[in-house]
Amino acid sequence: MHVSHLSLADFRSYARAEVPLAPGVTAFVGPNGQGKTNLVEAIGYLATLGSHRVSSDAPLVRMGADRAVVRAAVTQGERQQLVELELNPGRANRARINRSSQVRPRDVLGIVRTVLFAPEDLALVKGEPASSRATPASGAGSWTNWSPPAPRAWRPSAPTTSASSSSATPC
Repeated sequence: MHVSHLSLADFRSYARAEVPLAPGVTAFVGPNGQGKTNLVEAIGYLATLGSHRVSSDAPLVRMGADRAVVRAAVTQGERQQLVELELNPGRANRARINRSSQVRPRDVLGIVRTVLFAPEDLALVKGEPASSRATPASGAGSWTNWSPPAPRAWRPSAPTTSASSSSATPC
């Protein structure tokens, strides 16, 4: 499974973002405060219906906008799916799969699968050895003989900070 395209409208610092992605590892590279983590957070939101950074949806919607839209083209083998979530702070979020009639947001769970390694997880590699050991009994799996593939870099353009509402098509 891989996300082949990510589209954002009024999500965090992005008025609009279109990000093509290839299979394998992708590294988002750029100066601090340019929205790299926002891209990762958007993909994580599609996978879990929640943010690893905040507990409510309101901070995910760009200031001045009524809603945010996160859309991803997901490829698994020969099968492609379009997953869309519309985040509506204070109201029910909406979801669509393959532009079908609306489905429940929880119906998108399992289409996008992710593993998150956040800054707060650094204790895993910087902390005491006992806290970083993964054992099959702990359910953490094993890191033995694992090495990541070579990353590809994607550099985002500067996020649009206009306070006007975008003409994003809602779900």
